[in-house]
Amino acid sequence: MTTLALDGADIWFEQHGSGGDVLIASASGFGAYPAILAEAPYHCTVVTVQARGFGRSTHLAEPPAAGWLDQWGEDVLAVADHLGIDTFVYTGISHGAGIGWHLARRHPERLRALISVVGTPHDRSGDTSSSAGRRRIVEERRNPAVLEEQFRILGGRTEGEERLLRRERTIAGLVRRHLDYSEEEALVNQGMPFPEATTNEELAKILETIRLPVLSLAGLRDGVISPQSALRAAMAVAHSKTVLFEDEGHFMGDERPHRVAREVRVFLDELADYESNGGTWR
Repeated sequence: MTTLALDGADIWFEQHGSGGDVLIASASGFGAYPAILAEAPYHCTVVTVQARGFGRSTHLAEPPAAGWLDQWGEDVLAVADHLGIDTFVYTGISHGAGIGWHLARRHPERLRALISVVGTPHDRSGDTSSSAGRRRIVEERRNPAVLEEQFRILGGRTEGEERLLRRERTIAGLVRRHLDYSEEEALVNQGMPFPEATTNEELAKILETIRLPVLSLAGLRDGVISPQSALRAAMAVAHSKTVLFEDEGHFMGDERPHRVAREVRVFLDELADYESNGGTWR
């Protein structure tokens, strides 16, 4: 565990494992994914970067001038530079995936690939569950009943005794974490990726400019990222790969980390073949 002093903030990061594929992730906090990728049978090197504004990174009274997602992306690159990592696979969940989409657009030369978990850029039609839900969470940040209600909406539908028990643990943990936030942490609202796109058509045109290997993992029961959002990215990003899980929602990275990690391992093997074949999928 290390803290890197940057302009305006100290950024906390941790390295897991020492395998061949190097993955970097950033988020407000982490569950089992992506550090699980450092373990057998995945054997990757994983660097987790706590986003500025949260946890052991510096808390901020005001949003960064660059905007949250772009600033978090620059912090990821600063950690990579500090560690001597030239190119890497970026992976993230939800807002953490949003950081990756911004990196893929602004700094594609630094990424071997992007692995987005329940994090394709949001729909622009109407007031989405993400934008409305995040505002509600910020407004009612000290109200456990409202927090629980919003997390149930975001998680999406599930069923089965084991899954329902796991969902209850997930929601209880999220409520506790948010109630423990400092006031600065609780007020962070990063917004949508690519806010300059005001329509879905404008968003699709931005996605079409992304020209690196992308794996998108999406849950069709997600209360934040709609199936239409996942399909938009799948259709707009050339040669991307999308895996849709009918029975998963927004918390699949926390609730089924091995299910996510298995798909990542397959993609990393495909990526190595793509690179050895001169940038062509076989």
